[in-house]
Amino acid sequence: MAINVRRKAAFAGAGIAMATGLGLVAYDAAPARETTLSSGGTETAQAAGSLSSAQIAAGATRVVGDSANTPVYLIKGYRQKVTDTGCASKWSGAVKAMRGWGWTGKFHRVGYYSTDNPKNCVRIAKGSNDTSIKDLGRKLAQNIYKNYSSKGQTVDIVAHSMGGLVARAAIAGYARHEPGWPPRLLIQDVVTLGTPHQGALYPMACAVNKQCREMSGTNSFLNWLGTTLPQADGGTDWTLIATDRDEAVNSSSAAAGHVGAQHRVRYAGAANLRHSDLRTRVSGHYRLNYSLNDANWKHIRNGAPPIRVAMDAIYWSSKW
Repeated sequence: MAINVRRKAAFAGAGIAMATGLGLVAYDAAPARETTLSSGGTETAQAAGSLSSAQIAAGATRVVGDSANTPVYLIKGYRQKVTDTGCASKWSGAVKAMRGWGWTGKFHRVGYYSTDNPKNCVRIAKGSNDTSIKDLGRKLAQNIYKNYSSKGQTVDIVAHSMGGLVARAAIAGYARHEPGWPPRLLIQDVVTLGTPHQGALYPMACAVNKQCREMSGTNSFLNWLGTTLPQADGGTDWTLIATDRDEAVNSSSAAAGHVGAQHRVRYAGAANLRHSDLRTRVSGHYRLNYSLNDANWKHIRNGAPPIRVAMDAIYWSSKW
């Protein structure tokens, strides 16, 4: 299915490709055209930074704060055996790709396990997989407030798997004015990749530790989160990305409907993307489906890779 690229000339000049406002279609920014599976077009876009004032004027409806220089918190997922130290390396491919596509904002790769290597990593905790996701959310909110919200600056979040629940908990506690949460929280965009918003697969196997139990589908933590996605100060735009080949989280949970997500993207089984691919895949063409504000799903044959979709989603606060 072909999608018209809105205000393509303005975006192409900045190297930021948008399809209906978001880079769902694999795109070659240099000649300012969509690529297709049969075209032999390139899979990535060469970027030239954020939009100029003239380009903003050409777009006419850019939301205040939309920018490629917004700080981004990258939050990894759950580990059953907390032995790896790859806090920063989990996102190395995504960061390299997003820099190449023109993202100039600072990246904060979030760690919360005691084994996480602090190099190039923001450690919000030194916990284990028995540390509550709610507690991690509170610590994340405190870190964002200390470094950005207290200064009036907004941030974006891209989170994989359980990391999406950490982000959701950070905003939920703030929205409810819970003790220990900061007085202000400015998070403009959140993209979750394979996050179990309505529980993970195989809940009966989740007796091993607290974090696993909290993702199991029916428990006090998910009840505390509630049935709808929370909003930070000034509003938060949510994009939920899933894959039908996810071996850990059902796509109906990762891209849940009627939870308040403005945008949902669901990669088809034919795309052959697994759970970790949502965090690492930065090139290629993939079949996907998308839905805006819980409208009917629409199909794209030549979909962009997950990290490209995530970057374009956080570029815009609400416009697709």
